[in-house]
Amino acid sequence: MKSVIKIFIGIISVFILIAASNPVNTSKQYNAVIVTKVIQDVKHKSGNDDWTQTKPLTQLKTNDLLKTGIKSVAVLKFVDGSILRVREKSTIVIYADKKEKGLIKNTRLENGKLIFDVNKQSEDDKFIITTPTAVATVRGTAGLVETLEDGSTLVFVERGVVEVESTGQLKETKVLEAGKVSIVQPDGTIQLSDANEEQRKNFSNSNKTNEKSILIQTNRGNFRIYYLDEE
Repeated sequence: MKSVIKIFIGIISVFILIAASNPVNTSKQYNAVIVTKVIQDVKHKSGNDDWTQTKPLTQLKTNDLLKTGIKSVAVLKFVDGSILRVREKSTIVIYADKKEKGLIKNTRLENGKLIFDVNKQSEDDKFIITTPTAVATVRGTAGLVETLEDGSTLVFVERGVVEVESTGQLKETKVLEAGKVSIVQPDGTIQLSDANEEQRKNFSNSNKTNEKSILIQTNRGNFRIYYLDEE
């Protein structure tokens, strides 16, 4: 009987040691986003892991990276129902920090273009999109964020209001209403203007997938491959 008790105590001790050496980090493990749609070449990774082909219903945790290839799109849905459409040749990093009274959602667009359709945020919640030169705070609105070849950031608001802050030396802050566009320069200056026809068309095209599909029949079943047509 004593030997059984010793074995039982030993097993419990092992579990305690494992738990102590592997503390749970709720921030890093928080599932903030689910990938609802994938077209063509989309991959994601966590930490130092290798890039993995992304499939629909893939869950992304905070600090995970996602990238899209040529003519590829990923549609992401946050826990509050907000939607991001990550366009081709884009790389993003997902951040999410669950506070006691709210959720801070921050998507960093390293390069490329994304469309946002954000549900109205509560006073305790925040939805932020950052780039190397800009920080856009979004509250219940839709629009586009794009990094340009010269290092600047374009922000277009289709509806609602977005506050844009530059990260360069000459820090500026602008509030964009519907129909406005801003160009945030690397030095921190922000050019604010009405969106022209080309910029509106850019948003309209980027908000669509122009998706087509091919049905492939095999002896193991039928498979449908989705791809993007020219816009």
